[in-house]
Amino acid sequence: MSTVPVPQRKLFWRNFDVQYHSVHPGLRHMKRNMWELPHWMLWLGGVLDAHGYSDMGVLDLYTDPGTFIEPGRLAKDAIEEAARSSPADVYLFSPMTVNLCYAYEISTVIKQIHPRSIIVYGGVAATPLADEVAAHPSVDYVVVDRGERALPALLDALRDGQEPTPVGNLVYQREDGTIRRTATRYPDVAPADLPFPKIDLFPRRSGEDIRYLRQVYALGCPYQCTFCTIQTIGRRPGYFPIERVLREIRAYRAHYGAHHSIYWGDETFTLHPERTLELLDALAREGNIQYDCQTRLNCLTDERVLRKLKSSGCQWIEIGLETGSQDTHHTHKHHMNLNATTETLKRVRDAGLATCAFTVNGFPDQTPDDMARSIDWISGLIHEDLLQATYLFGLVPYPGSTMFQHPERFGMKILHRDFSLYHEDLPPVYATDKATPDQIYQVFLDGLETFAEAMGKRPYFNDASPVGDLSKYGGFWADAHV
Repeated sequence: MSTVPVPQRKLFWRNFDVQYHSVHPGLRHMKRNMWELPHWMLWLGGVLDAHGYSDMGVLDLYTDPGTFIEPGRLAKDAIEEAARSSPADVYLFSPMTVNLCYAYEISTVIKQIHPRSIIVYGGVAATPLADEVAAHPSVDYVVVDRGERALPALLDALRDGQEPTPVGNLVYQREDGTIRRTATRYPDVAPADLPFPKIDLFPRRSGEDIRYLRQVYALGCPYQCTFCTIQTIGRRPGYFPIERVLREIRAYRAHYGAHHSIYWGDETFTLHPERTLELLDALAREGNIQYDCQTRLNCLTDERVLRKLKSSGCQWIEIGLETGSQDTHHTHKHHMNLNATTETLKRVRDAGLATCAFTVNGFPDQTPDDMARSIDWISGLIHEDLLQATYLFGLVPYPGSTMFQHPERFGMKILHRDFSLYHEDLPPVYATDKATPDQIYQVFLDGLETFAEAMGKRPYFNDASPVGDLSKYGGFWADAHV
């Protein structure tokens, strides 16, 4: 991904990292700054391996400092060299929306160098834009929704020289230029039936470049936020067997480093208290796993869960507060009662848990003054030691979200479809009835400075210096991030 240099981010990330380090003792500095490994690749690698497709590799352009000549401009020579050194029969792409343009460029280079190769797209951007993606001259097939059944079926058809017509969840362009969607829709594979991930898809040294290891307990989130594009939203969660989860953690840490903490990728980790307690008991018995998780404010009401989170190794909880407007929550994020915020955050803090918020700026039912009040509200929670830190993202109506599909419902006008600009650190790609893009973006930039100041205080948990010797925090904060 092409990072965006926003000057206000530097102090923001520095102070964020001081707060983060204060509750993650022993955190090692990364050699190359990444959040995590792309979990979908390890997961899908396991699916393919189980189907006999074991000869696979990774074309790693993410951490290569030579991938971009400058922000937004790929280094074509570097792409060509990477493609030549990684010949394959099939290349798989799963770009995020803002990366779609770069994926196209890389696909085009691959097609030029390996013209007989097959290029398959899938994932969170390719699924809602399937017809458009399939029409690109460098794309052969698009797998929509989850691919655990469709991708092996497609590879089988290609291997056997058969037409892909019977393959489900598939979109592709016919020779006459028309787009075809196959009729079959595969049911989702239950988590318990998914093959074990291909842990060693990346080399061991990749563990030196990442901040944590991502793990998943449940697939699915019953809530339907209007700005969310996760393809399991609105679905009842399905859970992995606990022993399978622990085996994955052990295997990941054995390969990439036992020092790594775990980040639970479940959108609502504490959704079902009994399920959560069952896992927390197992983590406590394991005894050596430190972890972070994310959840919702209304999923932190069970005192048993709060007590057990800390004793089972939880260090940091991320909560989607998004905005201080209750009316906005009613419209865009269901079942969130902000009246419970202070009391809930106090109970979480008193349980010994550091809390970080997700804050989103630019909701279409808010004026610039409304947006600024939300920033001040979150900042106040940090000053009151109810939050340890916060992220700040600009709202983006990504393809696949209700906002993108029906912007008119929310008083939005999407200005263009240049997806390279659908970036949470760039000016909004929409206007609203209440604010211009410039007004929204100015609140965002001001918010970065406000939050940087709020997070500049001495951490509530532990005694890390708010400034001091910055070298002990590594270099993560010094770069642009996404």
